Amino acid sequence: MTTEKVSEKQKISSRGGARAGAGRPKGSTALITARTLLDAIQDRSGRPFEELLADGYNRTIEENNNKLRVEYERMFLGKVLSDRVQMDINEAPDIIEQKQLAFQEALAKLAALNDKAK
Repeated sequence: MTTEKVSEKQKISSRGGARAGAGRPKGSTALITARTLLDAIQDRSGRPFEELLADGYNRTIEENNNKLRVEYERMFLGKVLSDRVQMDINEAPDIIEQKQLAFQEALAKLAALNDKAK
């Protein structure tokens, strides 16, 4: 039997790595949810966040603050597009059916190839 000599110096990563007990505990939840944040804003201001947001955007127009106006518009556009994508996914059950049929056809073809190989 040969025994390999283990070097006394081992390479240690300088980037950290997994450590026992590190990170969030399993099953923990976010401390602040979007709903609790929106509720807190409404409680403090007495108005829904959407109204405050619309007022802020309107103020950028009145004050001719184009830089901040563009930021509002980017945020609005991002939200609208995100909602649109979600709506497209939810409103297209026929797409799911098409994918299921395509999967079934592909599976049948694979099964046929497997039968021929036997």
